[in-house]
This record gives sequence, structure tokens and C-alpha cells, in this order.
Amino acid sequence: MLAPGFEWFVAWRHLRDPERRSRRTLLIGLAALLAGGLCFVAAALVPHLGGIQARAPGEWMEPHPLVIVDRLKTAGAIAIAVGLLLTLLGALFALFTVFTAVSIFGVFLGTGAPIIALSVMSGFEADLKGKIRATKADVAISTGDDRPFTDWRAVDQKIAGIPGVVGSMAYIETEVIIKHVTNPAGMGIILRGIEPDRAPRVLGLERTLQEGKIGYLDHPERIPAEGGDLLAPPEPSEGAGAAPKGIDKGVGKAHLADPAPVLPGILLGDELYQHTLRVFVGSDVDIACPLCGIGPMGPMPKLKSFRVAGHFYTGMYEFDSKLAYVSLSDAQKFLHMPDEVTGVEVRTTTPEAAREVADEIASRIGPGYEVRTWEELNRGLFAALKLEKVAMFVVLTFIALVASFSIVSNLIMLVTEKAKEVAILKSMGARDGAILRVFFAEGLYIGLLGLVLGLALGIGGCLLLGHYGLPLDPDVYYIQKLPVVMRVREIAAVSLAALGLCCLATLYPAMLASRMRPVDGLRYE
Repeated sequence: MLAPGFEWFVAWRHLRDPERRSRRTLLIGLAALLAGGLCFVAAALVPHLGGIQARAPGEWMEPHPLVIVDRLKTAGAIAIAVGLLLTLLGALFALFTVFTAVSIFGVFLGTGAPIIALSVMSGFEADLKGKIRATKADVAISTGDDRPFTDWRAVDQKIAGIPGVVGSMAYIETEVIIKHVTNPAGMGIILRGIEPDRAPRVLGLERTLQEGKIGYLDHPERIPAEGGDLLAPPEPSEGAGAAPKGIDKGVGKAHLADPAPVLPGILLGDELYQHTLRVFVGSDVDIACPLCGIGPMGPMPKLKSFRVAGHFYTGMYEFDSKLAYVSLSDAQKFLHMPDEVTGVEVRTTTPEAAREVADEIASRIGPGYEVRTWEELNRGLFAALKLEKVAMFVVLTFIALVASFSIVSNLIMLVTEKAKEVAILKSMGARDGAILRVFFAEGLYIGLLGLVLGLALGIGGCLLLGHYGLPLDPDVYYIQKLPVVMRVREIAAVSLAALGLCCLATLYPAMLASRMRPVDGLRYE
């Protein structure tokens, strides 16, 4: 009977190739690493070369130095990535047999690639979740039977004191048409009335503001004029601009331009602000509501002017091109909804706490209300993301599956090659279980080595992407760099899947070796 340590020793010796010591691939990988390093050194030296720096871009036909630097960095990064892979493969060729090295490399790719891909998808999911939380709260309360929500103050009092609640705010949401002289035809947007004093605790609007202040919605008289000055004209000072003596100052003021009327403020999304309307802080826009006015024959269109108090950038085109904020009181007046709101939004300590807080709110306020979390409000979007992540996991796991087939072929060849050794061990008293464990250990060695190297690739690649970032064109992707979020359960799932496939791949060759008779192995010896 073989000792357990001896079985692992035999398995390790089977995977090694002491006679073959080719280091050609290793040398090519090291040369690629050296070339990548030289590219980065050259990229650092290009801006300091006097002959190139002195030339203007229009005076020569060669690429601009900044373009050369970018190209050198890109070439260096590619060379280093290829060099690392070739160096690793060369080291495996120098230590193990060719088929064993290829099997380990396949498990390495089958572990590292899914970790990076799933971490990037988790990064996009977290980025999307943060953008949604910047404009929408974690829990939304509304009436369930379309009745007017007029008792929102009582509901708000019942929410206070619930563990996990950071803040709450009443809001109004409706569809309107916004118009400006640069876009006289107008376009449909979502108008949201909010409480400016409570919005910073409920929405992430304050950190997304590019220009202006939320406080301007409560104090529109503080909004700067379109030229950057205050809306109210200053009093004329004594001197050249003062009224001549003997002339009544009241008469002089009559000839001055009347101060601009104080209009309610509005915050616009960045796309709406810069590209659709092309306005500035202090510009006046018109909001039209088709059925908000009341005339002799019933509802009729209503038009009201607002003054741009700022613009925000959430990073989601849907919000930045279709969303605008006004104060709750201005929205109620404009929409003829006195003391009525659309609902109440609640911010929780974490997105994960939203479900528990929503259940507690529903139990406190009783029936007749709908209490929905951010996941329920965006169920279709996050369900699609989850399905894409599962599909990506399944597709990338095929890399490990292909590696497991190479493990099967490698071990079957080893069984045929080591038939004499298996026969000798059996003739010395080794049982079938011991032979099975030897070949199972060989597959486990391949899986563990590939898994460790793959974890190093996946985690290291995610850390590098998270630290340095992969820049993206914000006009195309609406995001500045590639987001990366590593999650332990995803890394564990990839690791278990890769290791499980490797273990399954060893079963048939190990059983084939354990059933071999000594006479079959020594027949032609």
C-alpha cells in the first residue's frame, strides 16, 4: 500500500519533464517585456526632446509628440501583456511536459479572464446603481389607488425614527414641454418638484451639480444673471453716473431699465442644458403643461417661465437629457396641485437596506400605499444586467472546459506512457485506490497551479485597472474610465467552477489507470 505522501510525489514526477529544458518561449517573453519597458521609457523622453518640442504641429508632416507618446504607451502596454503571458508559458514549458504546461495555461486563462470580465460588469452595475441613486431615492411611497396624495405629512412623520432611514422628502413628478429661443419647437421632459432643504439628504443631486446651487430653487432672486451679474441693477453711485443736481431722483430712475422679474428657478440635466437648449445660468426657459390650466371649458394648456439655476451631470443620458428640478412649492402652483404630491422618497443607509426599510414603512403606514424599493422600480434593467453576467460567466467558463479536455487527453497519454510503472506498483501490492489517487492528484496539481496563477492574473488585473483605469470616450460611453468592482462570491464561483472541471476531468483517466492489470502493462516488456 502506498503512503499518501508517496502518491503525491509520484504524481508530481509524472508531470515533470526532466529531459526537456527548452527556454525559447521564456526568452521571447522576456524580450517582449524589455521592449514594452523601452516603449514606456521612450514615451517619457519624447516630450523632453528639444528638436521635437520646438516644432509647431502645423510645421511638419509627422505625428504630433502627444500622439507619439500615446502610441508608444499603447505599444508598451501590449508588449508587456504579451511578454507576461509568454514568460509564464515559457516557465511552464521549462518545468513541465508540453501537454501539462498547456493544460495549466488553459486553467490559468479560464480563471483569470472570467474574474476580470465579471469584475468589470460588476463595476458597470455599481456605477449604474450610483447614478440612479443620484436622482432617485432608495424607497418610494405612493398611493395605490391613484387617489390624491394629500396626507403626505402624516406619512412623513411615521417614517421618522425608522432604523436605517437617512432622510425623506416629498416630490412631484410629471411630463411637461420645455422651450427656449434656441429650441422653439420644444421637447418633452420629466419635471420633478423637490424640497430643496431636504434634497441633499435624500438625493445625490448636490454632488452632481456642475454649476449653480440647489438653494437657488428656494431663493430664485439669488440666481446670477445670464451675463454673470446680479439680476437687480445696482444703484447709481455719486459721480458720473449720478443724477444731476436739481433733478428729481425719481425721474432719473424712470429712465433706467426695470429690473428683471424674479422667476422661479429650475435645474437642468447637462445634455439638456448644453446641447439641446444651449442655455446658461440665468437664462429664461418656458415650461408648458398641456392639461394644467383651467378654463371655462375645462383643462387647457398652461405656460410658465422659469430661470435656469444650474445644471447637473449624473452620467446617465436618460436623466441628463430628460430631467429637470424645481422647488416643490413652485411645482404645486404650476400644476394646480395645492398640498398634493406624487409621493415620498426615502434614503436608506445602504442600497441593500432598502428592502428591510420598505417592509417596516409598509407596516407602519398601513394599507392603501405602495412602497417600492429602487430594485423594484428598476427591475427590468437590473434583471437584464444579471442575465448578462450569468451568460458571460457561462461563456467564459468554456475556457476552463476546453482546458479540462486537455487535462483528459494529457492524463490518458500519461496512463499509456506509465503503464509499466503502474504494473510494477500493482505487482508490489499497490491497490486500485492508490493508483486512482495518483492520477487524481496529477489533475489536481494542474488545477491548483492554474487556479493560483489565474487568481493572480484576475485580482492583479482588476487592481491595475482600478488604480490606473482604462480611459473611455465619455461622448460615446458616457463614462470616463472602465469601472472595476471585485466581489468575493464571484471570484469564489469562478475558482470553484475551474477547480471542479479539473477534478471531473481526472476521473476517467484515473479510473482507467486503476483498472489496468499488471500483465497488460508488462506484456511487451
